[in-house]
Amino acid sequence: MKLDQAIQHHLESMPLSLQSEVLDYVLYLEQKAGKLQPDENVRRKSLARALEKVAAMNPYAGVDPNAWVREQREERAMPGRD
Repeated sequence: MKLDQAIQHHLESMPLSLQSEVLDYVLYLEQKAGKLQPDENVRRKSLARALEKVAAMNPYAGVDPNAWVREQREERAMPGRD
């Protein structure tokens, strides 16, 4: 049995009130699918531009990573080592 036939078979056995809920859900999925692609592409491009700007600013250029790690470890309680 094909998918559309299986859906039709199950749909026909449901009460009319549930059939209307199925229709609402199908319409919701169509709307969601139609909006998802363009919005997702716009969001990704915007995020990429923002990350490029941050990378160009190089905000961590003056930070010594080893010093930062030592500083972070000093502030944290180390169970069994206090």
